[in-house]
Amino acid sequence: MYIDRELRMNELTPRSRLALYLQIATTIRGMIRSGQYAVGTIIPTEHELARNFGVSRATIRNAIGKLTEEGLLKSKAGVGTLVIRAQAPVRTSAMRGLTEDLRTHGVATRARTIDAALEIPTPAVRARLKLRKEERVLHLLRLREIAGSPFALIESYVPESVGLKPDDDFSGPLYELIERSHQLHIVYGEDAIGARVASPRETELLQVPAHTPILTIRRTAFVEFDRPIEYVECAIRSDLYEYNITLSR
Repeated sequence: MYIDRELRMNELTPRSRLALYLQIATTIRGMIRSGQYAVGTIIPTEHELARNFGVSRATIRNAIGKLTEEGLLKSKAGVGTLVIRAQAPVRTSAMRGLTEDLRTHGVATRARTIDAALEIPTPAVRARLKLRKEERVLHLLRLREIAGSPFALIESYVPESVGLKPDDDFSGPLYELIERSHQLHIVYGEDAIGARVASPRETELLQVPAHTPILTIRRTAFVEFDRPIEYVECAIRSDLYEYNITLSR
C-alpha cells in the first residue's frame, strides 16, 4: 500500500538549532508512530518528500537514512521505502550521543557546563585521539539533568583543530554541534561500558549517597578515515538509566 499525504514546509524551522534533516526525520517519525504511515506501507519517494518539504533530495536522503538506522524504515529495490516498525528498539546499534539517545525516546534533558578550557591532554587522552604531543584539546565538563535532577557527569575531550571554543553553547547534543557547525560527520564509535563506586566529586555533583554504584561509559567517536573526533567519559546514575542493546544474529 502506498501513502500519499501532503507534508507542509511550515512544519520546518530553518533557523532552528536542529538540522533540517533531523526536523524532517522527527516529522516522519511522528507520522509513523501515529499510524499515518502504518507498518507495511511505502512512504512517498525522495522526490515527492523533497518537493513537499521544500528541501533538497540529499536532505531527505539523510532523514530517511536516520530513520533507517533507527530500524523504522527499510529500502527495497524496485519497491520503495517501507515502514517496518512503528517504534524503534530501546537501543539500536545506531551511533548516538547520550542526549540524542534520550531525546529519541522522548526524554528531555538540560546540560550545565561546569568547566570548559583548552589544554594539553594527558598521555592517555592524547593516545585515544591520536594527537601530536603539542596539540591541545577542548576539555569540557558538563552535568546533564532530567526534570531538575542530576543524571550524568560528562567529561569530553575534543581536538582543538575541530574548532570548538570554551565559550560556545554546550547545552545541546555535542555531536550535533560538531556536525552542524564544523561540517564533520561522525560515523562510528567505540564504547567501553562498566560500573564502579562513585568518586567523592561524582557523589557531590550527582547528588547520590557515598559508595553509590554508577554506570560508566567511555567512548571514542570517529569521523571519516578513522579520525578520532572526541573522547568522552560518562558517569551516570544507575537509578535513572539503563543501557539497552538490540543484537541481531
